Amino acid sequence: MSEPPRYRFGPRDRRGLLAGARGGQVAVVWGALLAALGLLRALGGTAGVASAAGLTLLALAVVAWPVRGRSVEEWAPLAARYLAALLLGRRRAVIEGRPPARLPRPPGPLAPLAVAEVEGPGVRGAFGALHDRRSGTWTAVLSLGSSSFALLGEEERAQRVAAWSGVLAAAARSGAPVHRLQWIERTVPDRGEALARHLEKEGAPGGPAMRSYQELLEAEASGFLRHELYLACTLRGSSSAGGPAGLAEEVARLDRCCRDAAVPVEGVLSRTGLQTLLRRSFDAFPTAAPAAWAWPVAVEVSWSRVRTDGTWHATYWIAEWPRAEVASDFLLPLLVGCDERRSVSVVMAAVPPLRAVRTAEHARTSAVADAELRRRHGFAVSARRSREHEAVLQREAELADGHAFFRFSGYVTVTVADPDRLEAACARVEQAAALSRLELRRLYGAQGDSLLLTLPLGRGCG
Repeated sequence: MSEPPRYRFGPRDRRGLLAGARGGQVAVVWGALLAALGLLRALGGTAGVASAAGLTLLALAVVAWPVRGRSVEEWAPLAARYLAALLLGRRRAVIEGRPPARLPRPPGPLAPLAVAEVEGPGVRGAFGALHDRRSGTWTAVLSLGSSSFALLGEEERAQRVAAWSGVLAAAARSGAPVHRLQWIERTVPDRGEALARHLEKEGAPGGPAMRSYQELLEAEASGFLRHELYLACTLRGSSSAGGPAGLAEEVARLDRCCRDAAVPVEGVLSRTGLQTLLRRSFDAFPTAAPAAWAWPVAVEVSWSRVRTDGTWHATYWIAEWPRAEVASDFLLPLLVGCDERRSVSVVMAAVPPLRAVRTAEHARTSAVADAELRRRHGFAVSARRSREHEAVLQREAELADGHAFFRFSGYVTVTVADPDRLEAACARVEQAAALSRLELRRLYGAQGDSLLLTLPLGRGCG
């Protein structure tokens, strides 16, 4: 019996401008050294030396001392933007009027978004498309059904993963107009409406068993969470290849590829279906009824969370993926074992084959040069740097074998209807992510824009 395949992501690439240092770090240190030199010349003596040394140490602390996963140099632009929004009164946006009448745009960070209806070849009837005016993208969404992946054996899971890699390879073909692919798995409160309809359809009306089942549903409905899975396809541009017409062709092609790979596709979301998906992201108690208005009426952004009508959200970035080898079910503790309302999103950007090869070769050359520079100046090469170099070599080998290359980034949004429960819910989601060997980093200071990262927009993979 063959060993089941294992997967390793490797550490996040942190190569910088000079020997692994970021451009901001280099600028701060060089600026501090120049200022220290000026102090030495201006003050002289012991006072000049002490002032110059103190300034240099302060600069090193600013660029190297981590505070919640970031250095002070990285926090500075975030704090400046948040303070500017606070002073300009942009933290809170409320729409005047009654939706959907006289409401040309949604509030706050959602303002650039609009839901349109698109028709095109290969897709039966019209479908919904989410237009992002800020980035000039159009996104269509496929609703995916359950495949019971968690209940499959390791061999069957490996086959599903291989089939999914074929879907990604088709999207990464040379000349493909696809800008981003994004899968979203989320849980939303469910009052048991689907189960109630099934009971009315299949059960014997008026019997004692029927009444018992109805009482059970009424008693347990408050704790239901419904799992939903979506695949979003994003194109950029207003031309025939990158606009709505090209989107219809790519969605039809993606639909066929998914079905050929045995990925259960329920269909492309219509305009009403897309509006309902979005509306259920913001409602405290979402219903299955079609939504005529997709957006909240009010948005209020703070440093660590964002409020939309009656819900509060906190968004995380998946800063590190498993560094050790894992099986194909490593995400199950987060996707299945967590009983909180949350959305998990992974945004993928295909890199054209020629550019991917050149990028891998440049990364390998840069890693060797950084290691040589560190060796010459007496700095030891850490185990993390060695792992990064191994990941670069593995990527180059995979490209040589003809595999497609994707850049990807993951995000998690926690949603609650009671602000007092937000921190407790976040702690439980962080624990579930740790069981999946993920490192989450809360996106402080940018929660308004970060909320959009788990909506089907293809954002967040720069």
